[in-house]
Amino acid sequence: MTLRIGIIGAGAIGGYFGAVLAEAGMEVVVLARGKNRDVLATDGLTVLSETGDITVKFAAVSDDPAELGPVDVILFTVKGQDTDQAAEDMRPMVGPETEIISLQNGLYGIDVLAEKYGVDHVSPGITYTPAVVEKPGLIRKTGTLTRTIFGPYHPRDMSVHEQIAAACKAGGVDIKALREPMGAIWEKFVVLAPFHIIGGLTRLPVGGWIGTPETRDLFLRAMQEVCAVGRARGADISPDAADKKLHYARTTTNPATRASMLEDLERGKRLELDSTVGWLCREGEKLGVPTPIHAMAYALLLPHKNGV
Repeated sequence: MTLRIGIIGAGAIGGYFGAVLAEAGMEVVVLARGKNRDVLATDGLTVLSETGDITVKFAAVSDDPAELGPVDVILFTVKGQDTDQAAEDMRPMVGPETEIISLQNGLYGIDVLAEKYGVDHVSPGITYTPAVVEKPGLIRKTGTLTRTIFGPYHPRDMSVHEQIAAACKAGGVDIKALREPMGAIWEKFVVLAPFHIIGGLTRLPVGGWIGTPETRDLFLRAMQEVCAVGRARGADISPDAADKKLHYARTTTNPATRASMLEDLERGKRLELDSTVGWLCREGEKLGVPTPIHAMAYALLLPHKNGV
């Protein structure tokens, strides 16, 4: 069966997966605005990659979700700060059986989607896919090492998930549909929020601060804060998760790696602050789990939240 797939957030990640799924024969429709809409509707989308370039035309591109109509699957990939508006805007595309797959950073978007549409419609996921938008209609995949996992919020039938995974694998994507993905998502968030705040506050790539003992210790303690909040929410996070993430950062992570929040900060863009660091602080307060490192970092980065 050919699935009808809607892309909400046609940036680097949404555009890349949309192109892969369209190339695999899926009927892909895209909600886009402005110049991005015009170029995608007229010229389609090209993805440049070391493993081969592809150019696709989408079944439909519009800034009107009602015009696109209900779909079988929504791929939700907007930036965290756009979550609430995008989740509401896409309502005409959500039918009684629509599966909503989120590949956002953090857990805020998952909570929003579950509250709006119910957990039986939501499939959390994470992706490590290095890609950038070079200009409207052109995405460059900047590395070959990728990993994507996703699955239902609660265990249930996975026929659609398996079909999406198979289509992506046919396009060379390293992807797995998991029956219970939340553990893996928390494992990523353990390092994500701390990496954002340390990178944003030092204004350095990981190689610029990981060798400083005091900063490295702050990074470890920040990860331990995330672990504590996750466990209080019932997440199965291993006792040595923070130590393992620190070891990986010291021994394996490319020293030139920069937090995406640092990239946005230096470009004067809006920050994914409230949906990652702010969300963690609010959850900690709600659960009675202190998050002093993240709270201070949030306060220091808050003046930059809306960019320049």
